[in-house]
Amino acid sequence: MRRRYVINGKVHDLVVTRGANGVFHVSHGERKFEMQGKTLPDGRWRVTVDQRPQAVWIAAQGDSRFVHSAATGALEVEVIDLSAASGGDRAGAASDLLQAPMPGTVIAVHVAVGDAVHAGQPLIVIESMKLETTLTAPRDARVKTVHFAVGNTFALKSTLVTLQDP
Repeated sequence: MRRRYVINGKVHDLVVTRGANGVFHVSHGERKFEMQGKTLPDGRWRVTVDQRPQAVWIAAQGDSRFVHSAATGALEVEVIDLSAASGGDRAGAASDLLQAPMPGTVIAVHVAVGDAVHAGQPLIVIESMKLETTLTAPRDARVKTVHFAVGNTFALKSTLVTLQDP
């Protein structure tokens, strides 16, 4: 089944098929891999991708899943229903807003209004559930607005930083 996911503002079209024993076969362009997930006693999930296991926390709200691991930090994964999609490309608008993947407190801000940033550059560090997460720029851009200062608290999906074209 073809599926579309928006992961931290970037669109990914995947083909996902269910295999035996809870294994999913995933194709992303030319890349193919296997995935499997299992709940752990402490509430985390063990997600295995190509036989590489990783323990993650997963929270859900609507069509979004919020995944946090020590290896990747926080990710928002939104599932797009292709049969209901209007055909418009959401990637541009989504990548202008850096939203909180979970509620928390800002502990560091690395940019100011007007700064030029590059894809992957750290913008803001948050703390949530006693975990520090560095949120990075999803694309090359200029900082339009920094919505929260160090020490401010915010809710799930609050816009922390707004970007604009460079």
